[in-house]
Amino acid sequence: MFVAVGAGILWLGWNGFNGGDPYFAGADASAAIVNTNVATAVAMMTWILMDMFLSSEKKPTFLGGLNGMICGLVGITPAAGFVNGLGAIIIGFVCSAIVWVAWTYLPRYVWPFNKVDDALGVVYTHGIAGLFGGLLTGCLADPNMIEYLGIGKNAGFSGAGLFYGHPKQLAIQAGAALTIIVWDGLVTFIILRVIGLFMNLRLPDAVLEIGDVAVHGEEAYPSEDLYRVSSSVAAEPLETASPPEPERTPITRSEDT
Repeated sequence: MFVAVGAGILWLGWNGFNGGDPYFAGADASAAIVNTNVATAVAMMTWILMDMFLSSEKKPTFLGGLNGMICGLVGITPAAGFVNGLGAIIIGFVCSAIVWVAWTYLPRYVWPFNKVDDALGVVYTHGIAGLFGGLLTGCLADPNMIEYLGIGKNAGFSGAGLFYGHPKQLAIQAGAALTIIVWDGLVTFIILRVIGLFMNLRLPDAVLEIGDVAVHGEEAYPSEDLYRVSSSVAAEPLETASPPEPERTPITRSEDT
């Protein structure tokens, strides 16, 4: 339930995240919002359909659909104001499909993904989806999508990608992605090394297996047995007992009174 609430807030807030980029309400802000919702919806349905037809269980899951949703939100962000509707559909589909495949196979067979504790899937839904969203911007940026910043004759500008006769944009996007990956990897490594001087970076397996009970002393979601016990106790009629008689102390009156 909390995941559903958080996902709804995330999707809602992302409209302001992408739509607010031009700093004012206008045509490009509207296009960014439309592209955001189109790409996210396509990405969510792509993940659900791949779970239905390509997964070993052959059935979709609620959390899987939300993973696809996040892939769409992240993937369309660098392209929101620069691609048309078809570009948004392509980005939503490609980002979700690639992350689904990576999520399924990389942790099993590929180093270092099989050695990393990525419980929230950040490397996949943000790292891989963001990478391909940025690269697809270099392919699908439409020069007819005008970005308006400021006022005056030269306030508007547009971008053209590989498919619109400007292959250099794809190289620019790839160079920017490589710079970010190297910088973030280096800084993260240094931060973890410094933290590792003062504490263990990974909990022991015994603690991880026990989970919330070992770390917090309580369970976030108790087992069904506890639910049944609490329900049966709540269903039992309460024994009503008459309240005890209050103690009565004799009142004496003095002659002066």
